[in-house]
Amino acid sequence: MAGQTCRSSGVLTSDAIISTEQCLLVSIHVCEVAGAAAEIRIYDGTSASGTEIARIVLAANQTIEFDMHGVLARNGLFFKEQTGQVACSVEFA
Repeated sequence: MAGQTCRSSGVLTSDAIISTEQCLLVSIHVCEVAGAAAEIRIYDGTSASGTEIARIVLAANQTIEFDMHGVLARNGLFFKEQTGQVACSVEFA
């Protein structure tokens, strides 16, 4: 993916459709913002009924970047704040 540009979801704080088109999942940046454990999930699709392609569990106040190396999402991307509170951005191409 060297030299390729990507788009960003912007900062997400609740469940959201990121893309409705086939795309490549480049990376996920997420931080826990409420001082307690949190979990997020990313789905291939436009809802949580799609195929789960990433799951991140965070400790209180943890921040993480998760490189996805251009995983193909054939049916779009959906962000799910499973538990807790986070601020998350998803980069995709």
